[in-house]
Amino acid sequence: MIVTTTTKATHRGIEIAVMSERTEHGLRYFCTNGCSKPKVNEKWFMTQGEAIANERHEIDAVLR
Repeated sequence: MIVTTTTKATHRGIEIAVMSERTEHGLRYFCTNGCSKPKVNEKWFMTQGEAIANERHEIDAVLR
């Protein structure tokens, strides 16, 4: 089951929500934000830091 974590992050004033899912290999993470278009494919990462860094990169791409 996918759940929202309590991790709080922002980038350029845009709130980032971190989601997690428990798999047989442990937890995996992805992020969403209110700035970008709805995502067709979710990119999953092994750490929250990687997921947040990717989301910041996506926010920068949208705001250019």
